[in-house]
Amino acid sequence: MTAETMVNNLLTEACTNKISDIYFLPQANFYHLEARNSLQNYTVADLNSDETYAMMNYLKFNSGLDVSERRRSQKGAFNFVYQNRNIFVRISSVGDFKNRESMVIRLIYPQEFNSPVNEEIVQNLLPIAKRKGMMLFSGPMGSGKTSLMYSLGRQLSMTKKIMCIEDPIEIVEDNFLQLQVNAEAGMTYEELIKTSLRHRPEVLIIGEIRDTQTAKQAIQAAICGYTVMTTIHGKSKYLIIQRLQQLGIDQSELVNAVNFISYQRLVPTNYDLELFIDKLDNLEIKKFLEDKITDDNWEQQLKKSYQQGRINAEIYQEFLYG
Repeated sequence: MTAETMVNNLLTEACTNKISDIYFLPQANFYHLEARNSLQNYTVADLNSDETYAMMNYLKFNSGLDVSERRRSQKGAFNFVYQNRNIFVRISSVGDFKNRESMVIRLIYPQEFNSPVNEEIVQNLLPIAKRKGMMLFSGPMGSGKTSLMYSLGRQLSMTKKIMCIEDPIEIVEDNFLQLQVNAEAGMTYEELIKTSLRHRPEVLIIGEIRDTQTAKQAIQAAICGYTVMTTIHGKSKYLIIQRLQQLGIDQSELVNAVNFISYQRLVPTNYDLELFIDKLDNLEIKKFLEDKITDDNWEQQLKKSYQQGRINAEIYQEFLYG
């Protein structure tokens, strides 16, 4: 079997099972291939080194990487066609301390192909998204943050100009102007936000707030009258506020700029994978800043789902603390 056939079979099976990541992990004298989707990790195969190197070389060649380089970090991408749809495939490779190369394949599907966001959630948030100001989304990797922002952006694009800044672009949307961070070329989040505002979009989607400079630029854009949607790391909706304060955003800026904060997780129920959201509006943000009053809506959501039999005890305990 050729390397091309092995890779095509691997990617086809991955798309069929909605796999998000495939890992090529070096062992003592073979390679362990593992896959992950939103519900679980599982073993794909254990292959000898020759078979694995052939597959990795084929993937690297398609991604525009240096096939002879097995130590330094490399990253690339290509499109894979599945059921007449383009699946965006990102490749990352690096050698370990024993100079054994490892690789991770990330599969990024068209939003309508594998979206965890249902129409009811989008319609509930749309009135907020139509307002000037900032919407902040938080949650672990793979919790549907980008999908939710893009769903809202797609609705708004019927009447507004949408610009996106990401590192890297994960969902290709022809109706948006999409910019990709490239630090080596000086195209940082901070610089691209400045550039984007000269293009005067009405809605600005920023992949992630990572540092003080990006936070201040995004807040300033929201205060100046743009609709800004972005993500930030935080284990709860209240910790997001504290994270912004750590990045130098003061209380008055928070109250004036931020309309909405959410923490979200994709929770495996007995029926499907469901998006759980715990959120704050502007009045609740102000109340927390003034009085430090909190609630336990996240716990109540999970408890209600557990009592209704939609999630089991193991899932309830796993997701109880965010």
